[in-house]
Amino acid sequence: MSNPPSTKSGHSHPTEVGGIPVYVVQKRGEPAALRLIKGPGAPKSYSLQLAESFIGRGEDATIVVESASVSRRHARIERTDKGYLCHDLGSANGVFVNGTQVESAEMRNGDTVQIGDALFVFQAGA
Repeated sequence: MSNPPSTKSGHSHPTEVGGIPVYVVQKRGEPAALRLIKGPGAPKSYSLQLAESFIGRGEDATIVVESASVSRRHARIERTDKGYLCHDLGSANGVFVNGTQVESAEMRNGDTVQIGDALFVFQAGA
C-alpha cells in the first residue's frame, strides 16, 4: 500500500502517489448575483461580492438602475452567515420579493426581486 499524497503548500506542482502525479485544484465558489431580466439596462448580471450592496438610481449605488420609479437609495442586499437579506430603505415604490411587498426578506435561489420597474432574479452562489 502506498503512502497518502503529500501536500506542497504554495506550489502548483503535483504531489506523487505511487509514482503517479496527483493534482489538487482549489475550488472557489461563484458569488451570489442579481440578474436584471426586465427594466432599464436588461439583461445584466450584478455580482454580490460585498457584505452589502445598495440598489438605487443614485450614482453612489452599487447597482444603479436609471429609472424614475427607483429611489436614489431604494434597497440594500446584505450578505449574512446564513445567506442574503433584501431590505427596503424606505423607498417610495417599495421592494417586492416573489411578488410580495416586503420591508426585509431572506432571499433564496431563484427568487424575484422587483425594484421600481426593474425585475431581478437572485442566484445563490455556488
